Amino acid sequence: MEILLVIDVQEKYMGFYREGLLDAVNARIDEAKKLNLPIVYIRNIGVLGNASGYELACGLNVESGLVFDKRFPDAFTNKEFAQKLKEMDVDTIDVVGVDGRCCVFRTVMTAIEQGFGVKLYLDAIGARQSRFYEKELQEMKAAGAECVECHF
Repeated sequence: MEILLVIDVQEKYMGFYREGLLDAVNARIDEAKKLNLPIVYIRNIGVLGNASGYELACGLNVESGLVFDKRFPDAFTNKEFAQKLKEMDVDTIDVVGVDGRCCVFRTVMTAIEQGFGVKLYLDAIGARQSRFYEKELQEMKAAGAECVECHF
């Protein structure tokens, strides 16, 4: 089964990324919905695990109750998230969200290490430091991630 994974698209972070990123993420969510792909959301709640102030972004299309909190960059550190993927028999993870050089990167690398196919929807991934993101993007590609350009 293929899913769309929306990483850290939260109100707290969106001001740091390019204009139009939220629209691109929502367009990918709409496309996944049309394809009947489950949509899973990851929400960073910080190392202390205090969810206050870590709301999903205003205007984000939330199409499922599959919302998992994480305290560390890698979404797989949330054991409930990892278990849910097994229960759903997921084999491919489509990725959108932020930040391409940290949380997206670490989650993608773990997903590949665990045998998942990964598709990166580049138009719907934000990175604060694009110069460094290019390095992580090359590492993700080398590890086996497929890069997809979306033009919505």
